[in-house]
Amino acid sequence: MKLKFFILLFLPLFCHAQTRSTIVDELLRQDNSGGKITINSDPMINELIGRPLAKTNSSGEVSMKLRGYRIQVFSGNQPQSRAEAEAKAREIKSLFPEIRTDVTYKAPIWRLRIGDFRTNEDATNFMKDLKRRYPSLGNEMNIVTDEIKVVF
Repeated sequence: MKLKFFILLFLPLFCHAQTRSTIVDELLRQDNSGGKITINSDPMINELIGRPLAKTNSSGEVSMKLRGYRIQVFSGNQPQSRAEAEAKAREIKSLFPEIRTDVTYKAPIWRLRIGDFRTNEDATNFMKDLKRRYPSLGNEMNIVTDEIKVVF
């Protein structure tokens, strides 16, 4: 009997603690002020509200993905393009270990993009330095808008 009483007493508190309310829920909640709020929005927006933007990986690093700028160092659609992109990525990574390098394939092109720059100016400055160190890549490099990873 005591167990049933305990469960009935604390079950509502436990269930309430499991639900998170968003700003939309708070605005739609009725109160005694007599005012009425109506929100017309896409249900998908309501699902996104309150979700954390940043993610924490297994090593405790907190990051999020944003729109930013990257430097496209190489692109090619020849049979040897993958090996060429990977070789250039290793070479750049040896000089700039802190810079992210990504070799990607989107049919029919292999691409090597480097860096996570928040501004076009940052990407331009880094590209100038890269061109000084790798003059052979100078004609092929350009700045592209892409999804970047920002670490906090």
